[in-house]
Amino acid sequence: MGLLGKMILNEDITIFKCDILIKTAADENKVEIYNEIRALSGVVVVTIEQSDFLNTKATKAYEYSLLKLKYIGKGDAKTAIKEIGIDAVTKNRISGLLQFIPRYNTIIKVGSY
Repeated sequence: MGLLGKMILNEDITIFKCDILIKTAADENKVEIYNEIRALSGVVVVTIEQSDFLNTKATKAYEYSLLKLKYIGKGDAKTAIKEIGIDAVTKNRISGLLQFIPRYNTIIKVGSY
């Protein structure tokens, strides 16, 4: 096994879970937005939570969704989810995604590998 393989095997990977509130444009396909979030670096699993409360907050221009997101955190969990949010809104510019709001008080450690 090469040096890179040994480095990868020795790296400590921690999985965290966090609730994310997203604000999307009403005229955009939500499934496409969810799939783009799933494709972000560090994201492992995205689960969409149904919320009647958020549905009542929707307007003709905006809709809201609550996501349960599992992600890889190398170091601090809060910093890692902030980086994913920046990636979603600015670096990758996911079409139709207007806001990515982590609920930091919901961050939990799922496991270390």
